[in-house]
Amino acid sequence: MKNAGIIAEYNPFHKGHLWQIDELRRRGAETITILMGGDFSQRGRPAAFSKFTRAEAALRCGADLVIELPLPWAAASAPDFAFGGIYLLHSLGCIDTLSFGAEQADPEWLYDLAALLARPDFDEALKAELALGGSYPAARATVAERFLPGSAALLATPNNILGIAYLRAAAVLGWSPELACLPRQGAAHDAPAAANGFASASALRKALFADDLATLRSYVPSTAFELYCADLATGAVYNEDAFSRSLLTVLRTADSAQFAHCPSAGGEGLAHLLASSAHKAATAEELYTQLKSKRYTHARVRRLALEAYLGIDDTLPATPPFLRVLGASEAGIGLLRQAKTAATLPIAFSLADAGRLSPEAERIAALTARGDALYGLCLAQPRASGNDYSRKFLRV
Repeated sequence: MKNAGIIAEYNPFHKGHLWQIDELRRRGAETITILMGGDFSQRGRPAAFSKFTRAEAALRCGADLVIELPLPWAAASAPDFAFGGIYLLHSLGCIDTLSFGAEQADPEWLYDLAALLARPDFDEALKAELALGGSYPAARATVAERFLPGSAALLATPNNILGIAYLRAAAVLGWSPELACLPRQGAAHDAPAAANGFASASALRKALFADDLATLRSYVPSTAFELYCADLATGAVYNEDAFSRSLLTVLRTADSAQFAHCPSAGGEGLAHLLASSAHKAATAEELYTQLKSKRYTHARVRRLALEAYLGIDDTLPATPPFLRVLGASEAGIGLLRQAKTAATLPIAFSLADAGRLSPEAERIAALTARGDALYGLCLAQPRASGNDYSRKFLRV
């Protein structure tokens, strides 16, 4: 292991994430690159803190390089989120190790499941199960259990699901990095704080939004906590009411015909339901409740609403067109020197530079800037737009 890569959201960065970085160092990693989602998360919501704050927290807690996962992949379902992250890590040309946390830390199980999900006969059986009217996750688990007993439990846990998606994406790209599959530390996903010093990111977000800074302080590194407090002091933190108003304003005034082109719409009438529900709901949660059904999970309807809000549609590039650096340490700068000749994508140190690379890059840069403008309205203290184009990468 020389140059390790992690795909993450750090929403927020906490002691479990610090443990992963420290463990990779213990195993011999010379550099650690983070491929991090931006201001909107895979859960279909704005991140608690801006990508710049989260990137700085990662760098000050041991990471060497933070590269942004662009919006269309950062806000996508697990397979597309994973593909975007793996594609960019592979494109750097110098990452030899992929690390991720999983509830099942035996990579053989994950490899077996990844291979199963790629089989044509599995796909046919899944289509037949979906025709019965259930949700995609439930149908996938049912069919997987039929083919490989014991796999349904693995597919019920989010880190395992992402780990399997990473392996499938790497296989598609013909990339075979060394794996550092680490057991998830402490509390399970969406669980309360654990007694051994670790807590889930979702538990920490709940504490943050309840103004419970004592809990936050207990489970995040002190350096990260200082950054979070600085943002809290200026209102640069996500606010649910602000997001609801911004989301519903955009959805009510948008061209609803475009909703059908969102990746999560699926051609199943869900886009029409989103358009009508946006005029009935008074909050984001009411909107999700109206859209939720036996067939459509909360995760899917949140992502659909976010795609329509941000302008993510099926005409965007199929793969990320550039590597945008959010920040780097001195070791990270050294890695970028290697990547200058090894990378298969151009490297940009600002969004403005990225947008000048190609027509596809310009579209992704414009979408990122739109996301920045809308994210500024989702904060406790709204801020002006244009921040993303003017920000230079951070050197720590």
